[in-house]
Amino acid sequence: MPQLPCAYETPDSPDARPSGIDRYFVQGRRFAADMHHHRQWELGLLQAGVVTTETDSRLYTQGAGAHGALFFVPPGAPHAASADPRHLPMLRSLHLEPSVVMRALEGLGPRAVRLPSEVTALEDARAAHSFLRLHQRLGEGATALEWEAWLVEALVDLFARRDGAAVLYPVGLEARAVRRAREYLHAHATERVSLEELSGAVGLSKYHLARVFSRETGLPPHTYQQRLRLTRALPLLRQGAPAGEVAYELGFADQAHFSRTFKDSYGVTPRAYARGA
Repeated sequence: MPQLPCAYETPDSPDARPSGIDRYFVQGRRFAADMHHHRQWELGLLQAGVVTTETDSRLYTQGAGAHGALFFVPPGAPHAASADPRHLPMLRSLHLEPSVVMRALEGLGPRAVRLPSEVTALEDARAAHSFLRLHQRLGEGATALEWEAWLVEALVDLFARRDGAAVLYPVGLEARAVRRAREYLHAHATERVSLEELSGAVGLSKYHLARVFSRETGLPPHTYQQRLRLTRALPLLRQGAPAGEVAYELGFADQAHFSRTFKDSYGVTPRAYARGA
Protein backbone atom coordinates (compact mmCIF):
# COMPACT_ATOMS: atom_id res chain seq x y z
CA MET A 1 0.00 0.00 0.00
CA PRO A 2 1.49 3.37 -0.94
CA GLN A 3 2.19 6.06 1.62
CA LEU A 4 0.12 9.03 0.48
CA PRO A 5 -0.92 12.36 1.91
CA CYS A 6 -4.57 12.52 2.89
CA ALA A 7 -6.33 13.84 -0.20
CA TYR A 8 -8.32 16.35 1.80
CA GLU A 9 -5.48 18.01 3.69
CA THR A 10 -3.93 21.40 2.92
CA PRO A 11 -0.56 22.11 4.56
CA ASP A 12 0.67 25.52 5.61
CA SER A 13 4.09 26.97 4.81
CA PRO A 14 7.05 24.85 6.00
CA ASP A 15 8.58 28.06 7.38
CA ALA A 16 5.64 28.44 9.78
CA ARG A 17 6.24 25.26 11.76
CA PRO A 18 8.99 23.32 13.56
CA SER A 19 10.87 20.47 11.94
CA GLY A 20 9.11 17.10 12.10
CA ILE A 21 5.59 18.59 12.29
CA ASP A 22 3.20 19.19 9.39
CA ARG A 23 0.01 21.15 10.01
CA TYR A 24 -3.18 20.74 7.96
CA PHE A 25 -6.68 22.22 7.66
CA VAL A 26 -10.04 21.25 6.20
CA GLN A 27 -12.64 23.99 6.12
CA GLY A 28 -16.11 23.12 4.88
CA ARG A 29 -15.34 21.09 1.77
CA ARG A 30 -15.91 17.59 0.53
CA PHE A 31 -13.17 14.97 0.45
CA ALA A 32 -12.73 11.24 0.03
CA ALA A 33 -9.31 9.71 0.75
CA ASP A 34 -8.75 6.11 -0.38
CA MET A 35 -7.10 3.54 1.90
CA HIS A 36 -3.53 4.66 2.66
CA HIS A 37 -1.07 5.02 5.51
CA HIS A 38 1.56 7.43 6.82
CA ARG A 39 4.99 6.94 8.34
CA GLN A 40 4.13 9.71 10.83
CA TRP A 41 1.56 9.96 13.59
CA GLU A 42 -1.60 11.73 12.46
CA LEU A 43 -3.48 13.61 15.20
CA GLY A 44 -6.65 15.53 14.46
CA LEU A 45 -9.59 17.45 15.85
CA LEU A 46 -12.96 17.45 14.08
CA GLN A 47 -14.58 20.75 15.12
CA ALA A 48 -17.70 20.58 12.96
CA GLY A 49 -19.36 18.23 10.49
CA VAL A 50 -19.28 14.46 10.11
CA VAL A 51 -16.49 12.17 8.86
CA THR A 52 -16.61 8.44 8.11
CA THR A 53 -13.41 6.48 8.70
CA GLU A 54 -12.57 2.96 7.53
CA THR A 55 -9.76 0.79 8.90
CA ASP A 56 -8.80 -2.85 8.33
CA SER A 57 -11.14 -3.94 11.10
CA ARG A 58 -14.03 -1.48 11.27
CA LEU A 59 -16.03 1.36 9.79
CA TYR A 60 -17.34 4.21 11.95
CA THR A 61 -18.92 7.62 11.56
CA GLN A 62 -17.76 10.46 13.76
CA GLY A 63 -19.49 13.75 14.58
CA ALA A 64 -17.84 16.75 16.19
CA GLY A 65 -19.78 16.58 19.47
CA ALA A 66 -19.86 19.36 22.06
CA HIS A 67 -16.10 19.95 22.37
CA GLY A 68 -14.81 18.55 19.10
CA ALA A 69 -13.87 14.96 18.35
CA LEU A 70 -10.21 13.91 18.53
CA PHE A 71 -8.67 11.14 16.50
CA PHE A 72 -5.21 9.69 16.08
CA VAL A 73 -3.72 7.34 13.52
CA PRO A 74 -0.50 5.46 14.39
CA PRO A 75 2.31 5.22 11.81
CA GLY A 76 1.64 2.51 9.25
CA ALA A 77 -2.05 2.06 10.17
CA PRO A 78 -4.19 1.73 7.01
CA HIS A 79 -7.19 4.06 6.92
CA ALA A 80 -9.59 5.81 4.56
CA ALA A 81 -11.81 8.79 5.31
CA SER A 82 -14.60 10.74 3.66
CA ALA A 83 -16.73 13.78 4.52
CA ASP A 84 -20.51 13.65 4.78
CA PRO A 85 -21.64 16.09 2.02
CA ARG A 86 -24.66 17.07 4.17
CA HIS A 87 -22.41 18.03 7.11
CA LEU A 88 -19.15 19.34 5.70
CA PRO A 89 -16.29 19.25 8.17
CA MET A 90 -14.01 21.76 9.81
CA LEU A 91 -10.98 19.72 10.74
CA ARG A 92 -7.44 20.39 11.96
CA SER A 93 -4.67 17.81 11.94
CA LEU A 94 -0.97 17.37 12.58
CA HIS A 95 1.47 14.84 11.21
CA LEU A 96 4.26 14.20 13.71
CA GLU A 97 7.44 12.25 13.09
CA PRO A 98 7.62 9.32 15.56
CA SER A 99 10.84 10.76 16.99
CA VAL A 100 9.01 14.01 17.84
CA VAL A 101 6.35 12.09 19.78
CA MET A 102 8.89 9.96 21.64
CA ARG A 103 11.05 12.95 22.62
CA ALA A 104 7.98 14.81 23.91
CA LEU A 105 6.94 11.90 26.14
CA GLU A 106 10.33 10.61 27.30
CA GLY A 107 11.02 10.77 31.02
CA LEU A 108 7.35 11.09 31.85
CA GLY A 109 7.23 8.04 34.08
CA PRO A 110 9.11 4.95 35.24
CA ARG A 111 8.07 3.14 32.06
CA ALA A 112 7.40 4.21 28.51
CA VAL A 113 3.91 5.50 27.73
CA ARG A 114 1.82 2.89 25.92
CA LEU A 115 0.82 4.47 22.62
CA PRO A 116 -2.26 3.23 20.74
CA SER A 117 -1.62 0.74 17.96
CA GLU A 118 -4.80 1.35 15.96
CA VAL A 119 -6.89 4.25 14.69
CA THR A 120 -8.70 5.75 17.68
CA ALA A 121 -11.38 8.43 18.14
CA LEU A 122 -12.42 10.02 21.42
CA GLU A 123 -14.10 12.99 23.05
CA ASP A 124 -12.13 14.79 25.76
CA ALA A 125 -12.62 18.52 26.36
CA ARG A 126 -9.24 19.07 28.04
CA ALA A 127 -7.28 17.19 25.39
CA ALA A 128 -9.23 18.94 22.61
CA HIS A 129 -8.34 22.33 24.12
CA SER A 130 -4.65 21.40 24.35
CA PHE A 131 -4.58 20.16 20.76
CA LEU A 132 -6.42 23.20 19.42
CA ARG A 133 -4.05 25.61 21.17
CA LEU A 134 -1.02 23.77 19.79
CA HIS A 135 -2.44 23.69 16.25
CA GLN A 136 -3.35 27.37 16.26
CA ARG A 137 -0.09 28.64 17.70
CA LEU A 138 2.27 26.54 15.57
CA GLY A 139 1.66 28.90 12.64
CA GLU A 140 2.20 32.09 14.64
CA GLY A 141 5.98 32.19 14.89
CA ALA A 142 6.18 30.61 18.36
CA THR A 143 9.54 29.99 20.01
CA ALA A 144 10.85 26.47 20.60
CA LEU A 145 10.15 26.85 24.32
CA GLU A 146 6.52 27.69 23.52
CA TRP A 147 5.67 25.04 20.97
CA GLU A 148 7.53 22.27 22.80
CA ALA A 149 5.59 23.03 26.00
CA TRP A 150 2.28 23.00 24.11
CA LEU A 151 3.26 19.81 22.28
CA VAL A 152 4.17 18.02 25.50
CA GLU A 153 0.93 19.10 27.18
CA ALA A 154 -1.18 18.06 24.18
CA LEU A 155 0.47 14.63 23.91
CA VAL A 156 0.25 14.04 27.66
CA ASP A 157 -3.46 14.90 27.56
CA LEU A 158 -3.99 12.63 24.55
CA PHE A 159 -1.88 9.64 25.57
CA ALA A 160 -0.31 9.70 29.02
CA ARG A 161 -3.35 10.57 31.14
CA ARG A 162 -5.10 7.52 29.69
CA ASP A 163 -2.08 5.33 30.28
CA GLY A 164 -1.78 6.41 33.91
CA ALA A 165 1.88 7.37 33.52
CA ALA A 166 3.15 9.61 36.29
CA VAL A 167 6.44 10.47 37.88
CA LEU A 168 7.14 11.73 41.39
CA TYR A 169 10.12 13.77 42.51
CA PRO A 170 11.06 14.85 46.05
CA VAL A 171 9.69 18.31 46.86
CA GLY A 172 13.17 19.68 47.55
CA LEU A 173 14.38 18.57 44.13
CA GLU A 174 11.42 20.28 42.45
CA ALA A 175 12.06 23.59 44.22
CA ARG A 176 15.76 23.53 43.36
CA ALA A 177 14.99 22.63 39.75
CA VAL A 178 12.55 25.54 39.36
CA ARG A 179 15.06 27.94 40.90
CA ARG A 180 17.77 26.72 38.50
CA ALA A 181 15.33 26.96 35.58
CA ARG A 182 14.53 30.57 36.46
CA GLU A 183 18.23 31.39 36.73
CA TYR A 184 18.83 29.71 33.38
CA LEU A 185 16.06 31.70 31.69
CA HIS A 186 17.38 34.96 33.15
CA ALA A 187 20.86 34.15 31.86
CA HIS A 188 19.55 33.17 28.42
CA ALA A 189 16.55 35.51 28.14
CA THR A 190 17.32 36.58 24.57
CA GLU A 191 18.22 33.09 23.31
CA ARG A 192 15.97 30.46 21.76
CA VAL A 193 15.90 28.09 24.71
CA SER A 194 14.01 24.84 24.10
CA LEU A 195 12.07 22.94 26.74
CA GLU A 196 14.40 19.98 26.16
CA GLU A 197 17.44 22.18 26.79
CA LEU A 198 15.88 23.67 29.92
CA SER A 199 14.87 20.29 31.35
CA GLY A 200 18.36 18.94 30.67
CA ALA A 201 19.90 21.86 32.55
CA VAL A 202 17.85 21.24 35.70
CA GLY A 203 17.42 17.45 35.76
CA LEU A 204 13.64 17.04 35.43
CA SER A 205 11.60 15.60 32.58
CA LYS A 206 10.08 18.13 30.19
CA TYR A 207 6.53 17.46 31.29
CA HIS A 208 7.33 17.51 35.00
CA LEU A 209 9.40 20.69 34.73
CA ALA A 210 6.64 22.50 32.83
CA ARG A 211 4.09 21.45 35.45
CA VAL A 212 6.07 22.32 38.59
CA PHE A 213 7.45 25.54 37.06
CA SER A 214 3.89 26.74 36.46
CA ARG A 215 2.87 25.70 39.96
CA GLU A 216 5.78 27.51 41.62
CA THR A 217 5.86 30.70 39.53
CA GLY A 218 2.29 31.00 38.25
CA LEU A 219 3.59 31.02 34.66
CA PRO A 220 4.72 28.33 32.21
CA PRO A 221 8.41 28.57 31.23
CA HIS A 222 7.80 30.18 27.84
CA THR A 223 5.57 32.88 29.32
CA TYR A 224 8.16 33.52 32.04
CA GLN A 225 10.83 34.04 29.37
CA GLN A 226 8.51 36.30 27.41
CA ARG A 227 7.95 38.46 30.49
CA LEU A 228 11.71 38.80 30.90
CA ARG A 229 12.05 39.89 27.28
CA LEU A 230 9.15 42.33 27.46
CA THR A 231 10.56 43.94 30.59
CA ARG A 232 13.82 44.51 28.73
CA ALA A 233 11.92 45.86 25.71
CA LEU A 234 10.32 48.76 27.58
CA PRO A 235 13.43 50.95 28.04
CA LEU A 236 14.59 50.20 24.50
CA LEU A 237 11.26 51.39 23.05
CA ARG A 238 11.30 54.49 25.27
CA GLN A 239 14.78 55.29 23.88
CA GLY A 240 13.37 55.20 20.33
CA ALA A 241 14.63 51.81 19.14
CA PRO A 242 12.50 50.46 16.23
CA ALA A 243 10.22 47.55 17.10
CA GLY A 244 11.91 45.29 14.53
CA GLU A 245 15.31 45.96 16.03
CA VAL A 246 14.01 45.31 19.56
CA ALA A 247 12.37 42.05 18.44
CA TYR A 248 15.65 40.84 16.92
CA GLU A 249 17.77 41.91 19.89
CA LEU A 250 15.53 40.20 22.44
CA GLY A 251 15.17 36.93 20.55
CA PHE A 252 11.55 37.03 19.38
CA ALA A 253 10.74 34.92 16.32
CA ASP A 254 9.99 38.05 14.29
CA GLN A 255 8.50 41.53 14.65
CA ALA A 256 4.93 40.22 14.33
CA HIS A 257 5.50 37.79 17.20
CA PHE A 258 6.97 40.59 19.33
CA SER A 259 4.12 42.99 18.54
CA ARG A 260 1.44 40.38 19.27
CA THR A 261 3.06 39.36 22.56
CA PHE A 262 3.60 42.99 23.61
CA LYS A 263 -0.03 43.94 22.89
CA ASP A 264 -1.35 40.86 24.70
CA SER A 265 0.62 41.89 27.80
CA TYR A 266 0.30 45.70 27.80
CA GLY A 267 -2.82 46.37 25.72
CA VAL A 268 -1.01 48.57 23.17
CA THR A 269 1.38 47.95 20.29
CA PRO A 270 5.11 48.65 20.72
CA ARG A 271 4.77 51.65 18.41
CA ALA A 272 1.90 53.10 20.43
CA TYR A 273 3.83 52.56 23.64
CA ALA A 274 6.89 54.33 22.22
CA ARG A 275 4.79 57.28 21.04
CA GLY A 276 3.25 57.69 24.48
CA ALA A 277 6.50 57.26 26.42
